[in-house]
Amino acid sequence: MSDAMIQLRRLLLLVILAVASTQAAAQQDAGGSYNLLLKAPLAGDWFLLSRSNSASRNNFGDTFLAYTGASLGYQLRPSFSLRLGYRRAWFRFTDDWQPEDRLMLEGYFAERFNGFRVTNRLRVELRWLDWRDDDLRLRNEITIEAPWALTPLKLKPYLEEEVFYGTNAGRFEANWLGAGLAWRPMDGVKLKLGYRWNRFRAGDDWANRNVLVTGVNVFF
Repeated sequence: MSDAMIQLRRLLLLVILAVASTQAAAQQDAGGSYNLLLKAPLAGDWFLLSRSNSASRNNFGDTFLAYTGASLGYQLRPSFSLRLGYRRAWFRFTDDWQPEDRLMLEGYFAERFNGFRVTNRLRVELRWLDWRDDDLRLRNEITIEAPWALTPLKLKPYLEEEVFYGTNAGRFEANWLGAGLAWRPMDGVKLKLGYRWNRFRAGDDWANRNVLVTGVNVFF
């Protein structure tokens, strides 16, 4: 058996363990998260980045979140950039959509280690909300993409985790753990399909959601 197949089996085992762990939790749900990322170069080391998303819950039957926004970025080094951006988000907890204005500052690191592509994004979000107290939130996401090219499509397996910390409450608000496959069908296009175990605060308690994640990244 090739080393790539051995590593793939290990990755699948991690995914199975993550899914199985959610079955022991008291609250279960399923939904989707559908993402679009656009990145375009500007003059010199400057670039423009846009992210949009819609998300569902209640077994995919309820679209409860959407956002869009843009960031201005500067490539300080080949492996590190800074981005300053704004995002407009909408949440639907009842029949009405509740808006959120979000100012974001993030540092983004990307480098390869023995063929593995490792990225880390640390973001500070200043959030203005109508339906709860304003908040300053910290987020950190790490992603590891393996160098193995699986199938003739050259699919690349990845693992990722993101944690959310709300400074007002002084506590962690969510922890996302996911895995999936990335495909680059042509230069400048990256497609992702994966699973995410979304563990999040529901009041003072914790709840879980099994999330199907899709991503379309376009680099101009």
